[in-house]
Parts: sequence; structure tokens; C-alpha cells
Amino acid sequence: MTSPAAIAGLLAMLIATVTVGIFARRFARTTSDFLVAARAVRPAANAAAISGEYLSAASFLGIAGLVMKYGFDVLWYPVDYAAGYLVLLIFIAGPLRRFGAYTIPDFAEGRFASPRLRRLAVGLVIVIGLFYTLPQMKAAGITVASAVGIPYGAGVLLMAGVVITIVMAGGMRGVTIVQAMQFTVKLFAITAPSFVLLIHFGSPTGIFARLHANPIPRLSQPLVAKVSPGDEWQVVQPLHVRLDHPSRVRLASLGPDSASAEAGTPAQPTGGGREVTLAPSATLPPGQVQWQQPTRVEIPAGSAVPYGVGTPPSSNAAWLHPFGPLAGASGQPLLFTYSLIVAILCGTLGLPHILVRFYTNPDARQARRTALFVLLLVGFFYLWPPLYGALGRLYMPGLYTTGLTDAVVLLLPRQIGPSWIGDTLAGITSAGAFAAFAATLSGLLISLAGALGHDIYGRWLRPEAGGAERNLAFRIGALTAGVAAAFLGLMVERFDINVLVGWAFAIAASSFFPMLVLGIWWRGLTTAGAALGTASGGVAATLAIATTMVATASPTLAGFLDRHPALAVILAQPTIVTLPLAIAVMVGVSLAWPRPPAGVASTMLQMHLPERLGLRREYIREP
Repeated sequence: MTSPAAIAGLLAMLIATVTVGIFARRFARTTSDFLVAARAVRPAANAAAISGEYLSAASFLGIAGLVMKYGFDVLWYPVDYAAGYLVLLIFIAGPLRRFGAYTIPDFAEGRFASPRLRRLAVGLVIVIGLFYTLPQMKAAGITVASAVGIPYGAGVLLMAGVVITIVMAGGMRGVTIVQAMQFTVKLFAITAPSFVLLIHFGSPTGIFARLHANPIPRLSQPLVAKVSPGDEWQVVQPLHVRLDHPSRVRLASLGPDSASAEAGTPAQPTGGGREVTLAPSATLPPGQVQWQQPTRVEIPAGSAVPYGVGTPPSSNAAWLHPFGPLAGASGQPLLFTYSLIVAILCGTLGLPHILVRFYTNPDARQARRTALFVLLLVGFFYLWPPLYGALGRLYMPGLYTTGLTDAVVLLLPRQIGPSWIGDTLAGITSAGAFAAFAATLSGLLISLAGALGHDIYGRWLRPEAGGAERNLAFRIGALTAGVAAAFLGLMVERFDINVLVGWAFAIAASSFFPMLVLGIWWRGLTTAGAALGTASGGVAATLAIATTMVATASPTLAGFLDRHPALAVILAQPTIVTLPLAIAVMVGVSLAWPRPPAGVASTMLQMHLPERLGLRREYIREP
């Protein structure tokens, strides 16, 4: 899988990122430079930086991977990722910038006159930030592994070290320049190969016609897979294989639901199965195959692809229609879909590392222009990842077997001949993947370092600290957050990138979204209502997601959730319950105990009157 061109692309992007970061360091001198780039970033540059930060590994790699894996249902991801900025443009960008705070904790304390609420907000910033670093670490690991051939964990640690260095050196002002450059690279890296792929494989109409014409995915070329003890396959049709040695497997035949591959839902084994020893040349029956020892498996071209663990078998017809292998397999397709839509749409407005960008604009008018530019840039970008997913299902179905669907953007260009064209495109996409996870990870580390250095250290532990000491605290916070993110990233290799992102969005939507929207537009929201609502929504979403993560390692809990699909959907996508819960608590408590915070009238004027009246309060003070 090693590609010299992909390695060259990674190295080129690494050198460019470090070079720009070193150049940008000269602009980072004051606390304001580190935290909000001295509030001097213009809309075009800020929109490019926000797009570079927002279009993360989930956008560059994850959407294509999930489209390949699940099909039509996943198109809600790019639609909502873009649409979230429309809501942000209308309701949040202007008032938030006029308020003059730096972080969401600043907003919480300033709007509700409550240092305690600020501490709750700081805790949630850290939780959301760490959750959102997980898909970036996963992307770093698979990008380096696919390009260089080193283990996943080594790729995570290597890329984490690079990004931590950049953030510690330049702060927000330096990172802004780096992220704007990285957005340009990402946009080129996703669009240029797309045009070449269309020239090589045909128009989108022809691609979908071929998908309709084939009932199930079949290997277009021979596949060699290395399996380990415990690996499981779902075999849709009798599958002839060649093994490097006789191998023990456990076979579980499928019951009456074996035709469910046509319906798009995973077939269920009828029992515990039987253990047999396969000869070097053997035929696997339809059903579940669990490998009992390390084996090298060769599958000839034209075979119906066997699906690896976590990828439910589906026909092309089910893959191309709503409520297919993702929503349909949940058992509650409407519930799953609506909860996913709400999580992504509302979660965009609650991501701390995105909202902080609007504090870097000179004024509210330019913050709104920035949001509009971002909407246009993001919308154009999201035209392309679904194309990779569709082409991957046609021409690289072996990724279903190996579990590498998240790497389809990196691997698909290598299918193009002559080989030098494919290798060149692989180098370009590798550079884009680096830019994707590096840009978002650097923004997350800025947000986390701000919470650790600006809030915890600068306001609670040592409020008398000078500028140099605060800057040092920021750098230490970035290092701490980066090391924690790398450690957690080593533990999530088995999860899909966009699933990890969805969890971060769910927590943000359930906690900060209602606090921001109600806090900006309803003067009746009280401190107690905001605190209890934010805590109940954030904690409930976090516990639900943690339960889902535990279920992947607990057969007992997983079996219980299989018997209660509605509960399983709510735990995996909790926003449809936890967001209304947070709003209900905020409104109910505020109406039951109508004690508005001191100075709420002037605070509301501050957010909604023009900045030229001079009502803005500065939360960052240079010592």
C-alpha cells in the first residue's frame, strides 16, 4: 500500500505547514494575538481559515468513506454540515461578535453574570474538544499508514507532534494563516482528482447506471486480505478462496433472513455455528465466517465481496435509496435520520473552535460576511466526497472486506492508469488529508489551550499573571491537550470517522446551542435555567454516547440494545431527546424562578445594537 508519491505529498504539506507556521510566528506577540488574532482578520481570509478548520478529516475522508459504506442515508452529513452555517449566519454570528467575548465560557459568564456557569462551560469545551480530536487522530493514523506503510499508532503520534508544535509556536494568529493555506490545498486536493476520476470512469449518470445494473458489489480485481483471529466476515454468496495454509474458521449459517442483503439489512446467524478446518482451496458458504488463526486469503476477481465487521451487507438498490444499510439497519430509520439531522445542524452552532473564529473579525458586519463566505466555500467543497464513495463501491469493493472504507479518497486515485497519473493523484489527496486533519486539530488545540490557559490558569489559578506567563500557560495547555488527544486517538481505530464527529456534534447541540440561541434572543433566560439546561443536555448526551462506546466491547450490553432498537438509536444519536430536554429545562426553570441576572438589559443591548455605540466589553485584557 506504500506509495512514493503519497509520501512526497505528505512531506510537501508537512514542510509547507511548518514553514508557514514559522513565518506566522512573528505576528504572535500579545495575549490577544494568541487568542483572537488581535481581532484583525478580514472576512475573506477568515472564511478561508474557518473553512480550513471546519472541513476536517470527517469532511475530506469520512463522508466519502461513509457514503461508500452506507450510501444514500449519509448524504445528510454534507447537507447539514453546510446548512449549519446558514443558521449560524442568521442567529449567532453578529450578536456573538458584538458581545466582545473570546470563548463560550466568556459568553456564559458575561451574559449570565455567573462564574460558576463559566466553569461548567469550560468543562464542556474540554469534553467537546477532546471528542472532536478523535476523528482527526483517526484520519492522521490511516493517512500516514496508507501512504508510508507504518502502523496506525505511529502515524497518530507523528502527526500529533507536528500540529502541537505549530499551535505552540503561533497561537491563533499564526494558525489563521496556516489554516487559510490548508483550505486551498484541501479544495484543490478534493476537486482536481475528482475531474480526473470522472474522465477515467465516466460521468455521474453512467456511474449510477452501473450501480443500478449490478445487484451486489463484486470485486473488479483479485483481493488479497490478511485476517487475524477473531476477524469476522459476512459472506453474501458462496465464495471460493485460496488460503496460504489450512485454517480453522467458525461458520454460522443464515436463517430465513439471508435474503436481507437485497433489503439492505444485515442477516442474522441462526446459531453459534460450527468450527471447521478449511483446505488451502475452499468455498465459504453464505453466512458469518469467524477466522480462528492468522491467514492470508486470496479472493478471485468477479466474486461477490465479503463484508467485514461493522459493514452490513447491502444490495446496490438498497445502497442507492433512503433507509438503507445505515438508517434501515438501526430498526428505527425515521428516528435515526431525524436525530442525525438535528445533531449536525444544531451542533455546528455549538462547536467552541468554530465560534471562536467570529471573535477574530474586526466587527459584527464582517463576522456576518465571513459566515456567508464560509457557507459558499463549504457548500462547493461538499459536492465532491460523495463521488468518491460511489466510485469506491464500484471499483474498490475490497475495502468492505479490509475495513478501510475511510481511506477510499486516498486509495481510489491509484486505480487510474497510467500508474504515474494515479500516483500523482494519490500524492495530492494525501496532502489534502494532511491539511484536513492538521487544520481542524490545530483549531481544536487553540480552543482547548484557551480553556486551559485563559480560563483555568489565567482566571482561576493565577488571575494576577502577566502576559508572558499567560502565553506560556497557553502553550502548556496546547501541549497537554495534544498529548491527551493523541492518547485517545490510539483507542478509536475501529470507529468510523464521521460517527466520532457526530458524537461531538451531539454534545455541542445538546449543551451550547440552546444556551447561545436562548441567551442571545430571549432576555427571560435566567442563570439557573441556563446552567441546569446546559448541564442536563450536555451530561445526558455524553452519558448516552459513552454507553454506546461501552456496548462495542460488551456483548451483554450490545445484545440488550439489539433487542431494543429505539433505545439503541437514542443512545447512539441522542440529540433528538437531549436537545429538547435542555431547552425544556432552560425554559421551565426560567419561568418557574424568574430571576434574571444583573444587568441583563444592558447585556441584550450590547448584543443587538450597532458596535459604533461603544457598548462592547473586552474580555481579553493585556496586563
